[in-house]
Amino acid sequence: MERTSGGAAFHYPTWDDWLAIAPPHRDQGVVTEEVTLRFMANGVDWDAHGTLHRPAGAPLSEHGFVLLHGGAGSEAELCETPDGRPGLARVLASQGFPALAVSFVGHYPAGGVWTTSPAERMPVYLLDRELPRDEILHRNMLCTFDVHVTGAALLADHCFSDMPLIAFGHSTGGPMALALHKKLKKNKIVGLVGWGSGEPNGWSREWARWFSPAPEASFPIDSIARRSVESFRKAGYEDERSLCPWGGAAEYTAWADRRKSQFKTSLCDNQHQAIVEALPEYARRTGLPVEAYTGHLRDPDPDWLARTGVYLMLGEKDSRLWSAGRTAQTNRQIFASEKFATRALRSLTTVVPRYGHFGFAGLYNEKIAYLWLKALLGGFFRP
Repeated sequence: MERTSGGAAFHYPTWDDWLAIAPPHRDQGVVTEEVTLRFMANGVDWDAHGTLHRPAGAPLSEHGFVLLHGGAGSEAELCETPDGRPGLARVLASQGFPALAVSFVGHYPAGGVWTTSPAERMPVYLLDRELPRDEILHRNMLCTFDVHVTGAALLADHCFSDMPLIAFGHSTGGPMALALHKKLKKNKIVGLVGWGSGEPNGWSREWARWFSPAPEASFPIDSIARRSVESFRKAGYEDERSLCPWGGAAEYTAWADRRKSQFKTSLCDNQHQAIVEALPEYARRTGLPVEAYTGHLRDPDPDWLARTGVYLMLGEKDSRLWSAGRTAQTNRQIFASEKFATRALRSLTTVVPRYGHFGFAGLYNEKIAYLWLKALLGGFFRP
């Protein structure tokens, strides 16, 4: 354990420490159920989809988990790995804790498998009918951060009832998991966990302006970023082969082309990267208030965060979060962890050797869930 000057607690296990992490319980087996709900937001209907994983035996805790994937992804990456091992949601359920894996609105196709090529693929906002291209393009400007969070909250309230929940978000999903508590009606978020989750988008902007005052280039309003083998490698997402039983970037992409959305709208990118200068144009084109596009940049509710435990994890080779020295000014994760340390009930950040941004899919990924559960069973998320 080490502490930064800002008081944030960091845990640096060795590789042998990592391999020695054992499951807290025996494997109970898992049953799954698909859940789809239709809801209205920003004047139109949307379909939210998730997969609920339950232990085949009796649940071992009153707690449940809600998991959100990263950008250009889907719930599939939380249910399975590219080589067929259990994903994080399935691991949690096998240990006795129900876990709901949720797709961003538009990122799940009817039937769960994409058949169009990523180069031609568009969001699927309604699962029972195909929308005209012009309508999809318009909805791309309406499908805000808030729409994704609303869909996830409705699914969570449908699947769980009056339960304390722990929310997970990877990358783009990290800030969404943090905002989930504001939309829940029947449940409450008592803990946040993550892998490569980053920080609230407003904090991201604060750090970026501090470290690099030059404004970032915005994403053109009608553009859609599409993932490929080349972009996967360029982003630094390819981990060492010994941790990737499926192979390399090409093999991962072949799996992802069928199971993940492989796209990200310009609105999602501009909101996630907090490029505020680009957001009023969406409001002008749609008629929505500017607040619909900038409201997610506000600081988290301090009263709620003061009652909430935050346990974040990342790989030491995640160059997006863990780079350029170990100071808050040059390292995003240290900056975020120090902020959480002064605001959350408890906070801890574990930096795992050898893994990168997509380490949650790599070999021994189950140990991520085991550490969350040991923290939960040890009272980390208990007020």
